[in-house]
Amino acid sequence: MTVQQPAREFLKSEPGINPVIVEGLFRATPQRIFRAFTEPEEVSCWFVPRDGRLVSAEIDLKVGGKWCFVIERTDEKQIHFEGEYLVIDAPRRLDFSWRHVQQFADGRREATDTSKVSVTFTEAGKATEVRLSHEAIKSEDARRGVGGGWNGCFGRLADFVSE
Repeated sequence: MTVQQPAREFLKSEPGINPVIVEGLFRATPQRIFRAFTEPEEVSCWFVPRDGRLVSAEIDLKVGGKWCFVIERTDEKQIHFEGEYLVIDAPRRLDFSWRHVQQFADGRREATDTSKVSVTFTEAGKATEVRLSHEAIKSEDARRGVGGGWNGCFGRLADFVSE
């Protein structure tokens, strides 16, 4: 008989509340975790939809630089997250804007209002405390979805950096 491990809980804010706060202690240096957030081949290993993978990850790591993580691409549409880097203080802090976008083959584009993500990386002995705040998400349902998404991503990040 297999014993199922309980899900790790990284979501610290109440579901649906603004801002969404996600925190975790990771067995890696701040430099290692910062790299996991800022290098496309690293992001592709942990920032993935449930039971899926990123189609592509593009990062132009400079203030004002753009990022785009494609989670689905078909002949009819592409679904992705995108934004711009606002603060880069390696390996301590990373702030970026965030939009969820559906881009259709006919050129139409549907995007959420822009929200903001702030991530801090604090050395804690041989580990790193990561605190992520995702704010200015308009609806409670969207905040619930984002909170669940970040919670799952942090679980995969913990597995990825401890491999």
